Amino acid sequence: MTVTTTAALWRHATFRRLWLSDAVSTVGTHVTTVALPLAALTALGAGPTGVAALTAATTLPYLLLGIPAGAIVDRLPRRAVLVGADLARALLLSTVPLAWAARLLTLAHLVAVALLAGCATVLFDVAYFAAVPAVAPPGRLADANARLEATRAVGQTAGPGLAGVLVGALGAPVALLVDVASFVASALFLAGTPRLAPQQAAVAGGVWRDAVGGVRFVLRDPVVRALTLCSGLTNLWHAGFLAMLLVYAIRELRLPAVTVGLLIAGANVGYLLGAAVAGWARSRLGVGRAIAGAAVLQAGAALVLLPHPLWIGAGLAVSAFASGLYNVNAVSLRQAATPGELLSRMTATSRFFIWGTMPLGAALGGALTALLGAPAYLAAASVGMAAAALLVRWSPVWWTVEIPAPDRRPVPTGAVPAGR
Repeated sequence: MTVTTTAALWRHATFRRLWLSDAVSTVGTHVTTVALPLAALTALGAGPTGVAALTAATTLPYLLLGIPAGAIVDRLPRRAVLVGADLARALLLSTVPLAWAARLLTLAHLVAVALLAGCATVLFDVAYFAAVPAVAPPGRLADANARLEATRAVGQTAGPGLAGVLVGALGAPVALLVDVASFVASALFLAGTPRLAPQQAAVAGGVWRDAVGGVRFVLRDPVVRALTLCSGLTNLWHAGFLAMLLVYAIRELRLPAVTVGLLIAGANVGYLLGAAVAGWARSRLGVGRAIAGAAVLQAGAALVLLPHPLWIGAGLAVSAFASGLYNVNAVSLRQAATPGELLSRMTATSRFFIWGTMPLGAALGGALTALLGAPAYLAAASVGMAAAALLVRWSPVWWTVEIPAPDRRPVPTGAVPAGR
């Protein structure tokens, strides 16, 4: 069944290009996830506060641009948004090794690159996730998301390990050139796609008026609201957790960069497995209970990995497994519950709440680590992630057994359907 489904998706030309662009850029992105903070740590001697500021800058655009991003994307050709965002990120990241070679690299430069590249990522993500339901073959939305998440898992696995090797051999700033190349390749794949959205009526309202319509939908729909708030609260704690775990491993455990990269790479095999079994868990437990169970498992795995170095890889692997299982089902359920005309705005609003909490979490992680120490903060963060699962348990998501067929009825601009 899996082989047949994968082959059918691969034969779909537009989805195949989306898939390939995601595959190549994900590897590079996860090189940057490790290489950018390591550049601050090793090349510039930054401490926990500097790393926290860098992590916050990466996701701050979801707070600054998150709400209007959907309405902005609705006014532009979706393919142009995707290609333009890829090329902008490639250009921005290329300035880091150039500045380093000229001995001009500073923490402020890294923060500025992270912030501006994050703005491009916001627009890219909104356009990308709204495009998937439009191009996925009929009845294959969950399968399509499972394949995309599995591909991201491979990138998450290969990227950090590759980053560790590249950082050890070339230095962290030069390692970012891999991500530059990946964004250029992604843009080339996307440039050959046809239109990535169904024909829509002309947008008559203002950007903020339409953006408010997306916010109202997310807050009124009980399924989308619960999934969004659960993911947002989880990320509030998870962003600081990952940033401070990196500081803990490098500064306190004195693990070399190559070891840290390989630990993260090995752990992300769990994400691949989680995405692969998402359909099985959904059929056995129902989609709602699979989502809630994955949220609890992610928090529990984060708790047990402390404070022993030998537990870090295993704990991260189980946490990544739960994250892959959660993401495939939660993203598919959010997309299926949203009318087609609201997909971009729902995606933008949801990611505002989901990713917008990450800079706050990174700042909170840096402050609490300075106050309590890394082990105490990391344990507290795992408890906070467990609390997020209650938002799904006490909502209609818990009772949802199957992912419904996507609702693609047109909705007038600015209108918000009643919560379901």
